[in-house]
Amino acid sequence: MKEVGAALLSFYLEFCVLINSLLIVLLAVFANWALRRLLMRTVTQVVRGVKRAQDVDTTSEMQAAPYVNARAVQRTRTLGTVGRHIISWTVVIVALILILAQLGVNLGAVLTSAGIVAAGLAFGAQNIVKDILNGIFMVFEDQLGIGDVVTIGTINGTVEDVGIRITQVRALDGTLWHIRNGEILTLGNSSQGWGRALIDVTVDADQDLTHVSEVTLEAARALLTSEKYARKVTGQPEILGLESVFGDRATLRLAVRTRPEAQWEVQRGIRAELRRKFREEGIALSDERPTLPGGTA
Repeated sequence: MKEVGAALLSFYLEFCVLINSLLIVLLAVFANWALRRLLMRTVTQVVRGVKRAQDVDTTSEMQAAPYVNARAVQRTRTLGTVGRHIISWTVVIVALILILAQLGVNLGAVLTSAGIVAAGLAFGAQNIVKDILNGIFMVFEDQLGIGDVVTIGTINGTVEDVGIRITQVRALDGTLWHIRNGEILTLGNSSQGWGRALIDVTVDADQDLTHVSEVTLEAARALLTSEKYARKVTGQPEILGLESVFGDRATLRLAVRTRPEAQWEVQRGIRAELRRKFREEGIALSDERPTLPGGTA
């Protein structure tokens, strides 16, 4: 046994640099896996806790009143994504420093040189620094989160990933846009606070607009009290007034305050209900012949 131990010790002393370097790599891989898993478990627990408190199964079903809790879910997920990137880079840098130490490299000189190089890169790579700083501020200021519906310049879509340098947005047609954080100058977020469904109703101008308004509100109220839409609406429908008059057409505007991201679904539902109700009441939409109750034109 002593001979085996001596042989192993001799082997280790001969190849200690290589062995220690391999151990550092293995430990770095394990540390990266363990820290990322711990981070995601924490994120999952926070999300489950908020959903359990709201008694819902999906984030999109949360009511508008606990808006802060819904944002807590999205912000936690976003911070978790950024945190994974930070953990990976930190582990890689620490592992490289430890490996260089095993190779006998003068770390003081390396760090000094790295500082000089970093200062040079800061001037030569200002766009990268701008991307990173802007991405950090966007996350911590809660400007957007994973799952938010946003408008960035001419791009509309859902945020799929927020990285340190790049934000990924999935457009409605499925295109995945990669947007540099430093290039985001204006950002519209449809998932924060509340939304508003706006429906323009264009009818023949010679019709009784007061009656049209009453029927419009009646149809909207009937639809929004249904089980499908009740939790998506936070206010009562209202007619904002006569939006425009052009030739023989008049346009009324209906507005309903909704939960964030629910405005488009509410708009579609109200339009379908309005069309059905108008046909029953004999109200002609623009460019349509009026249909009287009973089916005769």
